[in-house]
Amino acid sequence: MDEPLIDVKDLKIRFRGAKRDFDAVRGISFTIGREKVGIVGESGSGKSLTGRSLLKLTPKGAHISATHMRFKGTDLLAASERDMRKIRGNHISMILQDPKYSLNPLMRIGNQIVEAYRLHHKAPPAEAKAKALAMLEAVQIRDPERVFKLFPHEVSGGMGQRVMIAMMLIPEPDLIIADEPTSALDVTVRRQVLTILDELVTRRGTGLMFISHDLNLVASFCDRVLVMYAGRIMEDIPANQLHNARHPYTQSLLESLPRLDAAVDELKVPVRDPEWLDGPVYRNGVLA
Repeated sequence: MDEPLIDVKDLKIRFRGAKRDFDAVRGISFTIGREKVGIVGESGSGKSLTGRSLLKLTPKGAHISATHMRFKGTDLLAASERDMRKIRGNHISMILQDPKYSLNPLMRIGNQIVEAYRLHHKAPPAEAKAKALAMLEAVQIRDPERVFKLFPHEVSGGMGQRVMIAMMLIPEPDLIIADEPTSALDVTVRRQVLTILDELVTRRGTGLMFISHDLNLVASFCDRVLVMYAGRIMEDIPANQLHNARHPYTQSLLESLPRLDAAVDELKVPVRDPEWLDGPVYRNGVLA
């Protein structure tokens, strides 16, 4: 079996307060290989914070600790800021939720993609532009020459998200962290963007951490699912077995989803048990 890209054990993220500390992520362990791993859970469960911790992009007040947090054998906890600058983008890229807030509004789209390429590859401007145009075409943007010259406010949300994907993939990273990459898109554009992302990830053999709150989407798109609640991973399960989830929290999330074959007057509200905060978790249907 190949060594995982990401190997995390007992990750904790704590925020220190004036009166008490707050544990946002509480002792989670997981691995990610060259596969699509979905992380799902309610708002505030620690999904995005977990993804950002791998790039050491957490807020200044966050204190990160772990038994180990490795990327391809590199100790991320011990890595300096200089080391992390070499890893960010070049080896691990992050696609953020809304391109309106991620793209530089004062730079043309093409220049931003060229900059992302030249930051990690010593290439002349002509080669970088050719790579950027090829990447725009790879994410199925028609007339890439025209889009190359546009500013971010001149493109739609779906096209902006494709531009973000192009920018994150052009350095050819080993792992992509996608934080709610389709939440601002309508259903049709969402499916198109996911298809593009799936094709590019599969063809390049890249690992993907897909952060979402949409269980149905993750079940159909990912290979494996991590279910988070209150800073803990409640269940680690193959995506195609999600309907057979064993943890009561995962079951309650599934029961709260609307279904065409089982119409109800009122959707079920997930129940929460205080014992889950320190109780056992399930891995592949077995208590761990």
